Amino acid sequence: MNTADAAQLWAEHQVTTLADGAQDWSVPPYGSLAWSQLPPNDPRRFAAVVEAAEQWRRQAAEEERLEQLADDDPDAWYAEVTAGANDEARRLAGRLARMRTLAELNAARTHRPPHQLRATPGWPPIAVPGEPGQYLRPAPSYAAAA
Repeated sequence: MNTADAAQLWAEHQVTTLADGAQDWSVPPYGSLAWSQLPPNDPRRFAAVVEAAEQWRRQAAEEERLEQLADDDPDAWYAEVTAGANDEARRLAGRLARMRTLAELNAARTHRPPHQLRATPGWPPIAVPGEPGQYLRPAPSYAAAA
């Protein structure tokens, strides 16, 4: 067992011992308003201090590990500290690839001439929009060919 494991076990034991027999065991974060409103002899105050110290120890150990990794293997350090950003970039890449570019959006906004309606032989006449009673019919040459 290493020192870090021993410290973690000690902290867990202290909090578990303090919680023994307690009906309401919600430990507010150390230094929070809820923590400061606890009575001075409330065991949850000490439990919050122990939990905060354990969190600080873990953070300091992780920072030390990353500093050592940066010294020993800068490539591995870089890969580790950028892994989250790389995962996020991979997650977004497909969505970004499907998005239209600004040039494509601008081109879609440009005015295009209206579609020319043409009647097709064998289909019913087409009502001309905005001109009630007017219909497009296939040209006579198309009708003769059909």
